[in-house]
Amino acid sequence: MRAKKASTMSVIALTVLIAGCSSSNGTSSTTSPAPAAKESTPAAATAAPAAKKVTITAQSFKADQKEKNDQLDQRIARFKTKFPNADFKKDDWQYNPLEIGIKMASNSAPTEYTTYATEGKVLVDKKWVADITDSMSSWAHAKDMNDLLSKPFVVNGKTYGVPIDGYVMTITLNKKLFKEKGVDLPPMDWTWDDLLAAARKINDPAKGIAGFIPMGKGPEAGWNWTNFLYAAGGDVQKLDNGKVVGVFNSDAGLQALEFYKKLKDENLIPQNWALGYGDALNAFAQGRGAMVMCGSGNAADTAINEGGISKDDLVVYPMPSFTKGGKHTGVLGGNYRVINPKSDKDQQEMAFKWITDEYFTDDFLNSTKKEIEDRKGKNRVYIPQPINYWKDSSDFGKKYTDLLTKYDNVFKYDPQLLALWDGKPEAQYEAQKYYTEMANVIQKVFTTKDVDLKKALSEAATKVQTETFDKVKVE
Repeated sequence: MRAKKASTMSVIALTVLIAGCSSSNGTSSTTSPAPAAKESTPAAATAAPAAKKVTITAQSFKADQKEKNDQLDQRIARFKTKFPNADFKKDDWQYNPLEIGIKMASNSAPTEYTTYATEGKVLVDKKWVADITDSMSSWAHAKDMNDLLSKPFVVNGKTYGVPIDGYVMTITLNKKLFKEKGVDLPPMDWTWDDLLAAARKINDPAKGIAGFIPMGKGPEAGWNWTNFLYAAGGDVQKLDNGKVVGVFNSDAGLQALEFYKKLKDENLIPQNWALGYGDALNAFAQGRGAMVMCGSGNAADTAINEGGISKDDLVVYPMPSFTKGGKHTGVLGGNYRVINPKSDKDQQEMAFKWITDEYFTDDFLNSTKKEIEDRKGKNRVYIPQPINYWKDSSDFGKKYTDLLTKYDNVFKYDPQLLALWDGKPEAQYEAQKYYTEMANVIQKVFTTKDVDLKKALSEAATKVQTETFDKVKVE
């Protein structure tokens, strides 16, 4: 959904995965003919012209994030040893879909910036990202990139962004709460009914323990709900003769809303259900809910390293299928590095080198190793993402897996998770506005006793269509 959904891997990626090919710095010399009958003397070598200085503005971090900025400075220094003609400015602006248009119009956007999966086609259509197809195709590691993660920024066969990390939505369970209640864990190949059954058994409002914690405010509420829309076989939108048409007002959408209504009617969610992303994860970390939905390992990270829950008391499940044997479809999203199309050709080429420099390198593995060991020294656990920018089958992927197996403070995912889950990319056009409107519908479901679900969904679909989707220009 948004950049904050990325876990520890994002921090490493944003500060480690940053640029590099090599440039030609050859020198040439000429020797003048020696005068006749005189001892020849070497002429002064003609120095090759210095490489043209190229200045790019790199995305940095807010001033209070000193450690991250220090790491960024170290990486800039490493990069400049390879490319001494590179100069850097820094800009701590963080991507905001409401601000990017202003930044582009005022020509004040950084040369490269980080955005998220929902923004792919919007940024491409508005010409706010550069086409990096040529740079990508000539890059030695292009074939090792995870095709699924790359997909949101591949538009009409051209590449516009480099994935940093990604997630497929999951549900994290607190095994300790199940054990305390004497309740068996549901099968990992579970269904909506299995989730409801488990939530009913664990739910204990008197003790402030909810069976299930959905996010209930902000666009993350709509983001959460979309997983059930997908699992029921629905979709957010489609293209029809060059127009974006909303299709979430469907039988699948109605079934997903009915599921949310059951959660509310049976009092299976927190009494204070208006929880944003951080609120929901904190509630889970505090033991105030048995299950929470979020991107990949982020709930486990918060619960273990902030809430003090043992890593052995947590397990990550795929999204439940609508019916037994169905797909465990969850929203696929992530973070991407893109390049400002208003920068000149030299800046764009340097920015691509900067972005990809430490991908597939020992620097990345060593930084991961250091992060794991630093956490171990602080009695903290490293939570890897189960899906990464690289293909697991690549040589680099195998090295990464081997590294993780050497430490006992690394959270491990059940192999069934990776075998069962199915990722469906986020909506490619104005997803954030769609999420926000669906959040309003979800709040109606959670506050109105006899809400007309079909009417509420229909009204939301009409509003999103007329106010947002109809205004999208697809080229």
